[in-house]
Amino acid sequence: MSIIDHRLPALLACLVLAACKPATEVKTPEAAPAPSTAPAAAPPAPVTFSHDPKLDSQGVYLTDAVVQSGDLKLASLDIGQADDFADWEAGKRPAAYAPIFMAFDDVASPTAENDLGQTGHTVSIRVMPTAYRVDAREVSFHGVDPDLGQVTFTGAFDLQALKSAKAAGPGEPKPVLTGVLQVGEHQFRNIVFQYFGGD
Repeated sequence: MSIIDHRLPALLACLVLAACKPATEVKTPEAAPAPSTAPAAAPPAPVTFSHDPKLDSQGVYLTDAVVQSGDLKLASLDIGQADDFADWEAGKRPAAYAPIFMAFDDVASPTAENDLGQTGHTVSIRVMPTAYRVDAREVSFHGVDPDLGQVTFTGAFDLQALKSAKAAGPGEPKPVLTGVLQVGEHQFRNIVFQYFGGD
């Protein structure tokens, strides 16, 4: 037997093993992503106080709906001038002079006549804002009172009605603002506020 004949079975065995062995997968290294030249956008800061300086919403807003918690009954929603909002947001107004607040009368308190000859309760409270947004798209208010709890309102102006009411001047209140009011655990839906321009 020749040397080739003697080694043939071993060579055949090596070829069979090589054929059965899976091919080695060669991975091409992926290119690293190019660094971004723009900085990552930071999440927007929450807006606590926001107003549109172009919107003339100053006025006293009344509602015919009975909104009452215990002896405290909603009297009005009061909104100041654009400058009042700007000063408040810049920290230039005292806490007791917010540009927007809700007034509640204590109906258990005595009544008396004021300087205008109107009769009203002698005890009332003002719920000052912890947050608000007043613009053409939304009117929202959030405040807290020890007796009432959380007081929130979310609604929107009828801008055409508000413009007409302001142009008409003093007279009968005109409905201009509709939304949902929450006083403590009580929710009042479809509350309509009327613009009151004065006597």
